[in-house]
Amino acid sequence: MPDLSVVDIPPRLKEGIELVEKGLLERAKVLFEDYFKIHPESPIAMSYLGMLTACEEGHAARGLALCQEAAQKDPEEPLCYLNLSKAYLACGDRFLCVRALHRGLRLRSPHRELLVSFYKTIGMRRRPPIPVLSRDNLLNRMLGRLTWRLRSGGRSIPR
Repeated sequence: MPDLSVVDIPPRLKEGIELVEKGLLERAKVLFEDYFKIHPESPIAMSYLGMLTACEEGHAARGLALCQEAAQKDPEEPLCYLNLSKAYLACGDRFLCVRALHRGLRLRSPHRELLVSFYKTIGMRRRPPIPVLSRDNLLNRMLGRLTWRLRSGGRSIPR
C-alpha cells in the first residue's frame, strides 16, 4: 500500500486548507471560490466552499447542498465528509453530522487526524443506562459512572 501523503491535492487547494486551519476563513473562501470557478469538477473545492458557505454566511442549506454533491462526486475523499459534517452541524443536525464523520473515518487517509479532532470537539455522550428515565435521574447518573469505570479499567470519571 502506498504511503499516505497529500500528493493528490493541488497546491492552491492545500493553501486554502491551510488558511481554513489557521482560521482565515474569508481569505480561504475567496481562494476556494476562485479555484471552483476554474475547476467546477473539483469535489474538494466544492466541499470546502460549501462548508464555508454554510458556516460563515448563514446560508446553511446552500452550503449543505454543495457539500452533499461533493461527497457524491467523490465518496472516497474523507475531506468531503469532514466538511459535510461541519455543514450538518451548521444546520443544527448533530446526528447526521456524526454519521458523516463516521463515514469519513472508515476511509484510509492522511487527513484522519482532522476528522478525529473535529469528532472530539463536537462532544458525543453515551446513551443513558436506563433510557426510560431522564439523563439527570440519580439512578442513571450512578449507573453511568459505574459502567464508565468498568469500561475504562477503573480510572475515575472526568467531571
